[in-house]
Amino acid sequence: MRFSRLGIIAAFAAGFIIMPAAHAISADDYAEAALALEDKGDLEGAVAKYREAIKLAPKNKFYKENCANNLLKLGSAKHEAKDDAAAIAYFEEAVALVPNFKAARESLASLKSGKLNSDGVALIKANDFAGAAAKFKEVLDLDPNNKAAKINLDVAEAEIALAAGDPATAVAKMQDAVSLDPTRQVLQDELAKAQAAAAAKSAEDAKKAEEAAKTKQ
Repeated sequence: MRFSRLGIIAAFAAGFIIMPAAHAISADDYAEAALALEDKGDLEGAVAKYREAIKLAPKNKFYKENCANNLLKLGSAKHEAKDDAAAIAYFEEAVALVPNFKAARESLASLKSGKLNSDGVALIKANDFAGAAAKFKEVLDLDPNNKAAKINLDVAEAEIALAAGDPATAVAKMQDAVSLDPTRQVLQDELAKAQAAAAAKSAEDAKKAEEAAKTKQ
């Protein structure tokens, strides 16, 4: 069936001709665009396209893994640029997409542990020992073998014990810290301080006991 130009105009007016619908963008379209951006080195653009693909196909493993790989690269670049807040956000998104992504999980744990440890040390310097202890416990939740966090937690808990009038516990905590790193003089000094406090308390307790015995007589 052929239409003249005037015939087409008339058909439009009468509503006889229906134009085809615009092509809907599919998840694969977004993924292909993401791959093209990856080739150009535009990782942020690629991640944005993968996010759109994942919205349309939330169970697609390929989209998620590719997006997570790009997020890991972006996070590593942000860390090198000293922007750890952005790096952590990228690593967290990567782990959320692919929970068993070992490299992303390890990178995230390392960065979070380092920040929490630094925050805890700052709190120790500000004499907020309870706050510091909480930070070091968070580190150990992420990385149970973190030696620095173990030592710092011992120091914070030793100070808490001293403030509570429990130098014996403080001595035990500092002995544990020294056993983890016998070469650090500051730990030796803190242990000596706790031992002196424990000796003073023992002497005071003995004197009180002696006075109480005399009173009974």
